[in-house]
Amino acid sequence: MISFKIRSIEEIEIEILKAKGNVQNFPKIIDFPFPEHYKKLVSVIKTTEIASEAILYNAVEAVNENKEYALSDSWCFAGNGQGDRWFLDRSGTVFFYNHDDEKSEPMNISFEEWLQMAFIVQQLDFYLDEYDEVSEPVRQNFYDTLNAIHPQLGENYPFIV
Repeated sequence: MISFKIRSIEEIEIEILKAKGNVQNFPKIIDFPFPEHYKKLVSVIKTTEIASEAILYNAVEAVNENKEYALSDSWCFAGNGQGDRWFLDRSGTVFFYNHDDEKSEPMNISFEEWLQMAFIVQQLDFYLDEYDEVSEPVRQNFYDTLNAIHPQLGENYPFIV
């Protein structure tokens, strides 16, 4: 059975920064209170697929993505390749936007917790590559690990495992 590990933000930053690209600053006209870890990462990376449900956009791609939405109270920072998006609001809370029902659902986590969640999902992806299906104990372990990041994250997680 797999034992999911919650990685520290420092470990995650080291992993993500392996995908370094050209330094890309946000245009000065963008007035949004970005979390420091977010600005630090996305201004120096290429768009990075962390997991099947988590593609972190670099600064340029995020700016372009946000032109489509033109929302002043939220910022699209990631997607999943299937039309769904991850947003930050001005208080730094992550929301999930499901393109099928066109609804945003609060995840009640920060950007840093989203990164930790994404790396838990990555571990599940690796498990599925090897075993093709998720047993009930593995599923429960996955949700318990998400809940260790935030008490209701397993319940709020938008995908069925």
